[in-house]
Amino acid sequence: MMTVSSKPDPARRPLSRRRMLALLGWTAAGITAIASTGASAFPVLPYRKPSTTVEAAGWVSLRPDGMYELWSPRAEMGQGIAIGLRQIVADELETDPARVRCLSPDTALIAPARATVGSDSLKDYGPLVAQAAATLAVAVRRIAARHLGSTPDAVSLSGDRAVGPNGTAVALAALAADGPVLVDGETEAAVAPRFARADAAARHVGRPVPTDRIDTIVTADAPLYADDIRLPGMVYGAMIRPDGVDGVVEAVDDSACRAIPGYIGLIEVDGTYGLLAERRWALARAMAAVSVKETHDETVSTRSVMAAIDIDAGLDGGRLEHVPHGGAVDEDTAFDVDLRLDVPLAAHAAMEPRTAVARFTGDGGLELWTGTQDAFFVRNTVADDLGLDDEKVIVHNMRIGGAFGGRTLCFQELDAARLARAAGRPVHVQWSRRDEFRAAFHRPPSSHRIRASLDENGRIATWWHAFRSGHVIFTSAALGPVLRFATSFVADMGVARGSTPPYAAGTTRVEFEDVRLPVMTGPWRGLNAGPNCWAIETAIDQLARHAGQDPLDFRLANLPPEKARLADVLQRVAAMAGWRSRAASPGRSFGLACGVYKEMSYAAVVAEVDLSATPVKVVRLWCAHDCGLVVNPDQVRAQIEGNLVWGIGMALKEELVIEDGRIVAESHADYEMVRYSDVPALEIDLIDSTAAPTGAGETAIVAATAAVTNAIAAATGRPVTRLPYRG
Repeated sequence: MMTVSSKPDPARRPLSRRRMLALLGWTAAGITAIASTGASAFPVLPYRKPSTTVEAAGWVSLRPDGMYELWSPRAEMGQGIAIGLRQIVADELETDPARVRCLSPDTALIAPARATVGSDSLKDYGPLVAQAAATLAVAVRRIAARHLGSTPDAVSLSGDRAVGPNGTAVALAALAADGPVLVDGETEAAVAPRFARADAAARHVGRPVPTDRIDTIVTADAPLYADDIRLPGMVYGAMIRPDGVDGVVEAVDDSACRAIPGYIGLIEVDGTYGLLAERRWALARAMAAVSVKETHDETVSTRSVMAAIDIDAGLDGGRLEHVPHGGAVDEDTAFDVDLRLDVPLAAHAAMEPRTAVARFTGDGGLELWTGTQDAFFVRNTVADDLGLDDEKVIVHNMRIGGAFGGRTLCFQELDAARLARAAGRPVHVQWSRRDEFRAAFHRPPSSHRIRASLDENGRIATWWHAFRSGHVIFTSAALGPVLRFATSFVADMGVARGSTPPYAAGTTRVEFEDVRLPVMTGPWRGLNAGPNCWAIETAIDQLARHAGQDPLDFRLANLPPEKARLADVLQRVAAMAGWRSRAASPGRSFGLACGVYKEMSYAAVVAEVDLSATPVKVVRLWCAHDCGLVVNPDQVRAQIEGNLVWGIGMALKEELVIEDGRIVAESHADYEMVRYSDVPALEIDLIDSTAAPTGAGETAIVAATAAVTNAIAAATGRPVTRLPYRG
C-alpha cells in the first residue's frame, strides 16, 4: 500500500497569510490562536469581490484567425450563459455569434471571479462583457483606420471585415496578424455599449440562438466535459467512503482486488483511502471487491433528522434565534390560518456525476480539469490542501452536466489531486451514483409554522412565519468543527431566502433557526426559496379559502403597489390558463401560485392536476415569467421548463430517505424523481421587458410547487402540508 500526506511538513513551510489563518480559530470573543494541533484549520473562503470593467476588458479579444474570443467568467452548466454572452459580444462588435469563440473559466486566463450561483450571471456580467466588447470595437476601428487611411469614426465593422468610408475593407485577421488585439480597460472604459441603451437596435440580443457548442454535445467530437479528458499515462482512481452519513472508515483490505487485471493498488492519503487502476472497468471491479470496516451512528434516520428541526419543538422553547422581520405578534390572537408544513431532504440528482482529472507538471504545478461552479475556490482549496502556491494550480473549468448549487464546493478535485500526487501519474476520478447520494450535500429539510389572520375587509392583518432548517451557506460540507461553532451565532441567510412574503400585512413577523444536522446539507436550486415560497403560497391559498375569495383575486388585493410586476405575471398567467372560466372536469383541478426571486425576478404558475390518476399526475402547467431583458428566449424557456419540472418533483416525488444511519438511495433507479413520462404540457409567457436583466435559472421554482399542491387542495379541500404529496 502506498501512503502519502497531502501536505508537506508545516514546520518547513514559510508563514504565509494563508498558513497564518490556518493556525487561527474562532471563539465567541473573536479570533484567537489555537494551541491544539487537533483544531480544524481555517478554511479557504470563496471569492466574493465583484469584477470590474478593467478586469472585463481582458475578457474579449480579436485573435489572429479573425475570430473574436471571449474568456467567460461564468461556468456553463446548461443555463445558456455562454451563448448569451456571445450574443452580447456579437452585437457590440457588429458580427455574428458564430464568430465569437467562448472559452470556459480558466484560472490561468482570468482574474478571480465569483462563483456561478444565484441566477446572477447576466445581471452582473452581461453589462461588463458588453462594456469590454464595446471597448474592443473602438480599438479594432482604430487599427483598421490606419490600414484604410481613414479615421476611426468612419470605419464600420461588418462580420469578418472592417469597412472604410469608400467601401474599401480589411479582413479582421489582418488586423491581428501581429498578435491578438486587446484593449486597455482604464483608458477605454468610457465607451457606452449598446447593451446599456434601451433604444439600441440589437441584432442578436433578444433572439433565439442554439446552445453554445451544441454540435459537440450531440456528436462528442471534442472534449467538453471533464470525463472527456484523456492524458498520456492517465489512470483511474476512487476514494473509499463510509456508507454512514457520519461514518468513519477504520480499515481497508484490498487483498481481493489484487487478482484483478489492471489493478494498481491501495493508497492512504492522510488517513483516507483510495484505489487506483489502469482502466475504468478494473477500478469498478476493485471498488466492488474491496473490504471496508467502518463505524457510524445507526440511530440517524429520517425521523431523527426531522425531529431535530421540528418547528413546534423549537417554538416551545420561545422565539427563534434569527428574526429578519420582527413585527410584534400577539400569540393569543385567534388566527384564521394555522398551518404546520414540512419539507424533507432532497438530492441534486444531476445527470453528470462529479468528475475531475489531475496532472502534476514538471515545474511542481498542478492542472485540474473539472466541472465546478467556482474554479477559483477549487484552485485555492486544492493549493491549500497540497501546500502549493495558488498560482501553481490551474483549474480548467469544463462544461457541467447539471449542478443546481451542488458544484459549489471542492470534492472530486481534492480526490484527484491527492491521488495524482501519490501515484505520480495523471488521475481521473469520477464519483459513482452511490457517492453522489451518500457523500455529497443535499437540500436541507425544513419545518414551518405559519399563522395568519384577516381584517374585516378580508385583507391580511397578521402574518407570522416561523421555520427551522438545516444549513445552506454555512454547510458542514465546507466547515470544520471550529467554524461550525462560530457560525452557530450567525444567521444563515440561505435558509431565509424567499421567506419575505410579497404581500402587504398589518404586521409581519418572520423568524427562523438554522440547525446543525448529522447529514450534510447545502445549496440546492434557489437555496431555501423553493421550500419557503411553497409554505407561503400554501398559506395564502388557505387564507383566500377562509375569506371566501378566489385565490387570484385574493393575491391581487393583497399585493402592494411596489409589487406591480408580480401582479402583472399573475394576471398574465390567469389569462393564459383561462383561470376565470376554468371548469374542473371529473378528477381535474387547478391551482395558482406566484413569487419573487431575490427581489429581482417574478413568476406565476397555474397547474392543472388529475387526481383520478394513480399516482396523481400534473396535466398542464402555465407560467408567466419576468426576468427583465431576455437575451436568448430559448435558453430562458429551457430554464423555466427545468424549474417547472423541479417543482413537480418537489411536490410529488423527491425525498431522500435515511435508515439506520445510511442514505437509502444509491442510484437514480431508487431515488424517485420526475421522468419524461411525468412531464406535462408546458406553456410559458416571457414578459417582453426593457428592464435590466435579472435571473431565470431559479425563479420559477418559487411558484411551481405550490401551484401543483394548491390544485390538489382545491380538489380535496385540505391543504398539502407535507412534501412530497402521497395522497
